[in-house]
Amino acid sequence: MNTLYKHKKTYLSIAIPCLIFLLLGYWAVEFGIMWYAVLPLAVLFVTLMLQHFHYTLFAVAFLTPFAYFTKFGSFSLSLPTEPMLVLIMFVFLFEMSLQNKVDKRLLKHGISLTIISSLLWLVISSIFSTDLAVSFKHILARLWFIIPCYFMGLVVFEDKKSILWFILLHSLALSIVIVISSVRYALKGFDHEFADYIMVPFYNDHTAYGAAIGLAIPICFYYLFAKKTVYRSIWIRVLFAFICLCLVVGFILSYSRATWLSIVIAAGIFIIIKLNLKKKTFFRLSLLGVVVIALMFPTIKHKMVDNSQDSSGNISEHIQSMSNISTDASNTERLNRWACAWEMTKKKPLFGYGFGTYQFEYGTFQKSKDLTIISTNEGTLGNAHSEYLGPMSETGILGMLIIIAIFVYTTYTGLTFYRKAADKDTANLMLFLTLSLITYYIHGVMNNFLDTDKLSIPFWAMTAMITTLDVFSEKKEAKNKVNINSQKNIKTLN
Repeated sequence: MNTLYKHKKTYLSIAIPCLIFLLLGYWAVEFGIMWYAVLPLAVLFVTLMLQHFHYTLFAVAFLTPFAYFTKFGSFSLSLPTEPMLVLIMFVFLFEMSLQNKVDKRLLKHGISLTIISSLLWLVISSIFSTDLAVSFKHILARLWFIIPCYFMGLVVFEDKKSILWFILLHSLALSIVIVISSVRYALKGFDHEFADYIMVPFYNDHTAYGAAIGLAIPICFYYLFAKKTVYRSIWIRVLFAFICLCLVVGFILSYSRATWLSIVIAAGIFIIIKLNLKKKTFFRLSLLGVVVIALMFPTIKHKMVDNSQDSSGNISEHIQSMSNISTDASNTERLNRWACAWEMTKKKPLFGYGFGTYQFEYGTFQKSKDLTIISTNEGTLGNAHSEYLGPMSETGILGMLIIIAIFVYTTYTGLTFYRKAADKDTANLMLFLTLSLITYYIHGVMNNFLDTDKLSIPFWAMTAMITTLDVFSEKKEAKNKVNINSQKNIKTLN
């Protein structure tokens, strides 16, 4: 009672708003105003923004796997992450207008320049869009993904501990989603009919779910086996052990063939890098592989046409269905979408049809021989299912080339840094970040999710991490020069 008397003002200032909130809550439920429930989260977020603005990016990282996609008439949002990103974007831009805190070396980096080029080309190509409203709405969405996650990330991720916390928070939330989805799947008796949608409402389908898991696997395994020089807390290692276990379970139960393939290829690249092959040897082996595939292509194509194995709950049969281009609806519909993207590009190769317009335009380009049981002319079932062909049809050939340039330059930066880094821990961090992004580059051949918060937020954040590590981390050449100069100075003094 004495404590209560001494601090009664503090207790009352907390109790009264809570009581008012609860009373208004009854009224909100009565009238179906369900968004009222997120009001405390909004207050907490604004408080965090005022006190520790850069920490808001960590809040977004954690909330992304839980975000719920909803529509307001013709407008759609992922709650609560996209409104949070819009607010962060405006505050960050305002902060930059007052005092530019982004190191110029970061903005002049090749990755930053290609990303800026992609945004400029989106604006230019969208001037010629068949639907200006759709295109500029999609440009705004791309901005509120890239500005907070990449450009603000350039500032936040200068500290390597920030990279650790972003990855930990995002992957931990994803692991919770995996546990919930896996339990639900188990309760359904692991019936394959439910495999595609068991992760709803957290992820729209198993492909986006699988892509998010694939993106997280390499970097989380790096942190699980990282040395004590990276972090000393045993509890963080325990968390990463739990996360990696969940990711493996989610990886298998996602039944995402694109994710399985992307992880296998990323693992192959890791092995090649660790073998430390010379450039000439690597080039010769790559050339030999291309020649072998070219010679065997007629046989491969014949087997793909004859393959009638559809997707299945049996893992071996599901893997076999990857090459079924005759009867598997998922595969044949992709071929249909890709064919439409190509036909659209042939008609408008320079500027395309406009950013975000593919789903409204491709219907008229479908050919009867390519139609499947899931084909539609109404633009209700997604996009071009390719991170490369989609931009090509919407923003022209140059738009696709800029996207490829971002992916290639980021990979080149990561792998080059790995060879030149002075610190081994930083080199490995860069390598596994690059491998994580490579899983999405490969996955992007068969799907595109960079128009959603679920993949855009970790994708652009990881890209920012690679840029900051490349700019601020010491390289062997620079370290050797310092050592040589110091030795010269010692000799001069002697």
